[in-house]
Amino acid sequence: MEFSFNINSFLRDEITVIDKNHDLLRYSFTRQPKENSQREELIELINKLGTKSAQAQGLNGAVTSVEQLALSEQRCYILKDANSTRPNGAIIGFLKVGSKKLFFINPESQQVEVTPLCVLDFYVNESRQRQGHGYKLFKYMMEKENTSPGSLAIDRPSEKMLGFYKKRFNLSAPINQPNNFVVFRDFFSSYVPTTSKQWPDHLKRGPIKLKSYSQAPDG
Repeated sequence: MEFSFNINSFLRDEITVIDKNHDLLRYSFTRQPKENSQREELIELINKLGTKSAQAQGLNGAVTSVEQLALSEQRCYILKDANSTRPNGAIIGFLKVGSKKLFFINPESQQVEVTPLCVLDFYVNESRQRQGHGYKLFKYMMEKENTSPGSLAIDRPSEKMLGFYKKRFNLSAPINQPNNFVVFRDFFSSYVPTTSKQWPDHLKRGPIKLKSYSQAPDG
């Protein structure tokens, strides 16, 4: 994915982590004109990535934007093509994560209150899929966040996303939650149920409708 400006001027590493504390996103009275220009370019880049991801998933609106990053503790891992020969560089994809307070139902049908790190958005440019870029993003993120695939909660995963988890991390048999998050059995080994109350059958890991997105990340 290319832009009309040089992304390498502010995305200096192959993978850059962007959150509300990033230098270019924090408001400053003393920022130089060049920095103001880079700030606007970074905002355009993030918002465009969010739009592209939403289009690929068939969503009505983007779930990733600068405004959302600025108002939360979410982090966006952006992968660029470090070997690009294009004048302005190129973006390959991104992965957004953040912690959320959630209520899950464990395999014993008990309610569990947790605050897991969640996969909230994931996109790899269509022309760069099936080349290992998605795995590179996940691997880098998990090292930085000190976590593992089985400890993550995934927000509304597509069938392709679940296929990616099975292929790359050997995780299958997802446990669907009433709030449309998905986890795997290993997830619950880290948490103690807040209650032993048995939930009604219609709330026990009931199936959710998983959309099959032809443009979803696969790599």
